[in-house]
Amino acid sequence: MKDLAYRKFLRYGITVALLILAVLHFETIIGWGSTLIAVANPLIVGCVIAYILNILMVRLEKIYFPNSKNKIVLKSRRGVCMVLSLTILVLVVFFVLYLVIPQVVECIVIISKDVPVLLQKIWDFLVDNSDQIPALQEQLVSMDIDWGGIINKVTSGLMTGTKVLLSSSTSIVGYVFGAVTNAVIALIFSMYVLACKEEVATRINRVMKAFMKSEVYNKTIYVLDVVHKSFSNFFVGQATEAVILGTLCTIGMLIIRIPYAGPIGALVGLTALIPVFGGYIGAALGAFMILTVDPKLALVFIIYLLILQQLEGNLIYPRVVGSSIGLPGIWVLAAIMIGSGLGGVVGMLVGVPVSAAAYKLLRDATTKKLQEKGIVVEAADGVVVQTAGSEKHQIRNTKKADDELKAKASENATKGNANKKK
Repeated sequence: MKDLAYRKFLRYGITVALLILAVLHFETIIGWGSTLIAVANPLIVGCVIAYILNILMVRLEKIYFPNSKNKIVLKSRRGVCMVLSLTILVLVVFFVLYLVIPQVVECIVIISKDVPVLLQKIWDFLVDNSDQIPALQEQLVSMDIDWGGIINKVTSGLMTGTKVLLSSSTSIVGYVFGAVTNAVIALIFSMYVLACKEEVATRINRVMKAFMKSEVYNKTIYVLDVVHKSFSNFFVGQATEAVILGTLCTIGMLIIRIPYAGPIGALVGLTALIPVFGGYIGAALGAFMILTVDPKLALVFIIYLLILQQLEGNLIYPRVVGSSIGLPGIWVLAAIMIGSGLGGVVGMLVGVPVSAAAYKLLRDATTKKLQEKGIVVEAADGVVVQTAGSEKHQIRNTKKADDELKAKASENATKGNANKKK
């Protein structure tokens, strides 16, 4: 008994000492952590790539001769599906960039040519009509804008920026080389993880079983399963919704005869990967591109996309994404806002599935606690009442519950009649 108390005291003492050391050397620990993350960054990125590719690879493996018993097919299934998933992802990204980037560059060139002319027309209009407003006329005359001087200043600024860029070319080349090296390492590591994912999962599972208590192990597996389902369902649903929205946008623009239908449709679909706000970002960029051709068509495009967004938000999104993650709309909005503040676009993408997983875990824990206290709890198949004697009754609020109660009542009546006959 004394030995047990001594061990408990020693454990608490070591824990308190480690906490004190962590507080005293907080900055040093943070620095070590940052260095470790920077060194392991290619491996972390590789794991992320492997997880995303695995979502697509699992579905391809179900299509690739699923009932075949041929040894060649069985041995080649993993490799072929892995290469196909990577190829599909790369082709989609290059296709979108191929459609969007040239059109955006063309729009910027057009605007850079038209904006000075437009500014000059506005200035001439103000000068010609300034006699109607004496105060404005005096102000314009006193300004005496030197357009040539402004152009010279802008040109000299661009030249200075170019010289600075050229002087730092060595560091830029080093940064690019490092980024490319890390990308290659991450890609190779992701391929390794995908090729032997079952073996990796088995080894991690054995380590967890060896060093965790059964209760902790079961809870950890449950949490990981919830997180995996939330991320997988979110990415699949969001990608499906983005494809649907981009396709409908392209078809509608072709019918209305709005220019840049293909590039803008691909751009809207790409930005739709960002929950809630993505479609509006794509609408703003698309309107900017159409504005260089015809401002009236840009207005028509905005109206059309707003209508399409309403249809998508009320019909497509709840069925494709909302039901898959099981997260209420207000929590989706909160997750996007917090995620964008913490991690930008990546935070917006990750925030929703993380919030969905946390919401499900909290809901399950709350349901369990309420059932233990004998409080009415809403369940998927009705309202469950947990009494003090641990007896569950189904309240008749669903057809399934009604059928079960009727069957139970009929059984009790049959037993009662049998007892009376005896």
